[in-house]
Amino acid sequence: MPSLTPAVTAKLWSAEVARARHPRVLLDITCRPARVVFYAQTDWLRLATKLAQTPSPCAQYFVSVPPLAADKTQARPSQASLVRALGPAFHAVDEISYTGWSGWVGAGNGTWFEAGQSARGRMAAAGFDVSAGDTWAMNELSSAVRTGTGAARRNALDFLHGLAADGVKGIVFAAGIGQSTADVSQYKVSLQDWLQDSGFWTEVAGYASDFAQENYGDLRSYAVAGASPQLRRDAMVQYLGHEQTLSNTGPAATAASRSTLGQSYVAFGNAAWAWSSAYGWTAGPVDAMQDFVSGQVFASRSFAAAAGETVDRFGFAWSPSNTQGLAVADFNAQTAALLDRIAGAIRDSGVPTPDPGSAACDPAWCTSVVDGAAFTPQWQQFAAWSPTLPVFTSAPLSVATATPAGPVAVQLQTLGIADNAPSDRTLTLSSSAPTGTFAAISAGPWSPALALTIPAGSSTVSFFYSDTAGGAPTLTALLDDGGSASQTEELAAPALQGPTGTQTTTVPTATTTTTTTPTTTTTTTTTTTTTTTTTPTTTTTPTTTPLPAPAVRAPRRPVPHVASVRTRLAGGHVVVSVAVIAGTTRPSGVHVRIRVRRGAKTVVLVTRVTTRGGVASWRSAKKLPRGRYVATAAAVR
Repeated sequence: MPSLTPAVTAKLWSAEVARARHPRVLLDITCRPARVVFYAQTDWLRLATKLAQTPSPCAQYFVSVPPLAADKTQARPSQASLVRALGPAFHAVDEISYTGWSGWVGAGNGTWFEAGQSARGRMAAAGFDVSAGDTWAMNELSSAVRTGTGAARRNALDFLHGLAADGVKGIVFAAGIGQSTADVSQYKVSLQDWLQDSGFWTEVAGYASDFAQENYGDLRSYAVAGASPQLRRDAMVQYLGHEQTLSNTGPAATAASRSTLGQSYVAFGNAAWAWSSAYGWTAGPVDAMQDFVSGQVFASRSFAAAAGETVDRFGFAWSPSNTQGLAVADFNAQTAALLDRIAGAIRDSGVPTPDPGSAACDPAWCTSVVDGAAFTPQWQQFAAWSPTLPVFTSAPLSVATATPAGPVAVQLQTLGIADNAPSDRTLTLSSSAPTGTFAAISAGPWSPALALTIPAGSSTVSFFYSDTAGGAPTLTALLDDGGSASQTEELAAPALQGPTGTQTTTVPTATTTTTTTPTTTTTTTTTTTTTTTTTPTTTTTPTTTPLPAPAVRAPRRPVPHVASVRTRLAGGHVVVSVAVIAGTTRPSGVHVRIRVRRGAKTVVLVTRVTTRGGVASWRSAKKLPRGRYVATAAAVR
């Protein structure tokens, strides 16, 4: 429905439309420009009207209108003009349902490209006017697009092509995951692979004006007792901005996604109240929710400012649901108060301050507490790219030298998870033994070194090994970007006959070693070799020397690594703060290499040492021009 309170909204809408026709003179409109995108499952007209009641003079508001419930390929008529009437800063957005049009394509009505063109035709017929500032929003890129399942990416691109065939770009919503998700490893692996799909992101840049990852925040991951507004801001920035942040720290293969998201990324928040699932957890009291939206506006403005954006892109999902069983009048009044807070936070946060966006929390917001609330540290890991490494997945060899051994399997893994190569990768094999040779198949041909291709879409490759000398050769698999792994094998040496017919045998202990990429700490496991020798005596019976006792290894110290990297502008200076952890501690004295880039140019490459609390920082000596500065960091030993 357009409004939960039709009569009240109609009265307020009439007043705001009249004011829009005779705008007040604004003496001072010094504020940060913003594009604020709203996904409204319901109550869209009340949302737009309440925003118009307390507008920011520097913001453009985009409010989605859902398709008809009975047929999600049909745009909802007679709504766009009502939104536009609120003034030139208000734009109606036709929600294009990917699910609805998937059924249309599946029924044989046309291709995905034709579906996009048909959707735009129905949008115009329903009264949406792109020449007056209206636009479209495709809802949504599914998790299958993120993981690259089947033809999901190609279908989505064809649909978007059809939607933007006339040159009018629109809003793209993409499915995300909840803030309270305990293990985000698989999600990060999939996201990294997606961000390296240059063809996808290059094409999306031609269709999307705004790219909104649906990050439905959790009130319990925000309203932490004793936490300052700045601590809450930082926790929300890690979550709301994690996709663009990860792309900015990625390898050269993320250049296309970095460029596309740099021009279109929307820090998309959660104003849907009061839900216990689907939209994250927001089932607290309305004043806590008002506080939550204030904190999300603060975080979104801060994120954009730190990235050097000229326009702050952020937004919210709006979908009120009376899950708490309130009286209708009470629920309507509380949701109206929540809308007032959203509008006020957007307006106030645009006022320039040394701490961008902090006015969203004035006079006393961003301080609420929910019992049991705790920050979710897993989102810190998106401040650094997780390298893909080769890993030996087959057991160490234990064979006679005369027998070609294998197959030996090597797999690409990220965060310990099998990871298909987004493009062809080259793996080069070598042995520490000069007598060792490799072959792709057991029949040969054999060579001292072997380069194998791991084709795009695959994660594993195998080979065979032969060695005429025996012993404990170490095999090394070197990936084309410098990541490597090694494994020590156990090969029986040829029999050597002594004067009394005794035999000497070398018996190595096999271990597997994985080495990270050059930008991270390298850990090496040393192979221990034990030799058993039979010594001849005056009789024909040999005397056996006892095996030495195995060495006792000291427990390893936790390896320091970067937990988070934060970049901000302070008085024209670029400031980078790096947090380092080792196990559960924040160590001092750790050397951290910090690189700051602007575009493809390196601004500085320096090494700093962590102080007490595990923090290393760098501040530009002079003021730098405004722009997008990206910082990466690695602990070095």
